Amino acid sequence: MKKKANTPDSIYREQLQEIGSILKEARENRQLHLEDVADKTLIRGSLLRAIETGDLDNLPEPIYTRGLIRRYGEILDLDGETLASQFFAPAARVRRRTSWKETPAAQLRPLHLYAAYLVLMVAAVSGLSYVLRQTAPEASALPPLDPLAAQPQSETAAQDSAAAADPGESNQSAQAANHPIQVETTLTAQSWLRVVSDGKTEFEGILQPGENRLWTANQALTVRAGNAGGVVVSYNNGQAEALGKPGMVAEITYSPAQTIGLAF
Repeated sequence: MKKKANTPDSIYREQLQEIGSILKEARENRQLHLEDVADKTLIRGSLLRAIETGDLDNLPEPIYTRGLIRRYGEILDLDGETLASQFFAPAARVRRRTSWKETPAAQLRPLHLYAAYLVLMVAAVSGLSYVLRQTAPEASALPPLDPLAAQPQSETAAQDSAAAADPGESNQSAQAANHPIQVETTLTAQSWLRVVSDGKTEFEGILQPGENRLWTANQALTVRAGNAGGVVVSYNNGQAEALGKPGMVAEITYSPAQTIGLAF
């Protein structure tokens, strides 16, 4: 795992480089050139190159950059929403970019402004849909992760934490040896996590770096993470390893017979 830089700006730049490397690898696997992606997304090639190389200085304000990352990821059949949610930039950088040249209209080709406005309208509708999905019991959209600021727990998350800390947890630990499936998770970075044991959702929420949990099951246990690179798992006291790449969604199902993993 890469060692984070000491300054906030370096951390955000490294974060963008990680996202850019994922996009670049996906593009090259599909044997596409930047010009091909530019034609499909209506995003200038210079902006796509800046995203791939983590060049913060040549990108617009973070809110627009996240939109570019989302569209870039979706054209490569990746989870653009999740990739975009992993990108943050310093507040000072947000205040500094006020030029019209940094607006979405300036980033698009003049001949395609009409299509760009249509895309923005669709993005607005998608944003509303995202908010509505967040309120649903089985919300599939993942919350944004800021590497420098821990999000305050909601009332529901606080209740989840309180439930995890009650005497039932000690009972579960005492009976862990009786379960054929035991999965230990350790957080090295903030991540949304959902754990389903034998068809029952045991946990769904955001865990912070340093948190350690033990999950057990008899038939099957599924772990789904929004920031797979920040979740280290150990199956039945085996070798601990990251669930996937940083900023990517990954899901693994453990059973006595086999382990099935999915990455998005």
